[in-house]
Amino acid sequence: MALLNKYTIATAALLLALAALWGYGRYRYHEGVTDTQTAAKIAAAAQYAQDVARINAQAATLQAKLTELENASPKIVTQYRDRVIKVPLPADCRIDPDRLHNLQAAVQAANAAR
Repeated sequence: MALLNKYTIATAALLLALAALWGYGRYRYHEGVTDTQTAAKIAAAAQYAQDVARINAQAATLQAKLTELENASPKIVTQYRDRVIKVPLPADCRIDPDRLHNLQAAVQAANAAR
């Protein structure tokens, strides 16, 4: 009877140790999953910060180009309107060389502002 009791206690102690080991392994696994998720979130936040900085830089570049184009646009429009008033289109609607040159200059200025 004492021998049976001794093996029962040893078996119970072994099962308890295995259960504790399993619980500890499960705890460490979930801790690792949490650490991995946290690292992924930190990496996503860092990527977001880089994207925001890149987009802000592009927005600043675009704003500078828009300002440049806005400053150039009134000059081009004024030159074209002056040309239209001074030399209106002929009845057959053929563009004269000077007007064509002004149009091409305006197109080149608009393309250069890109």
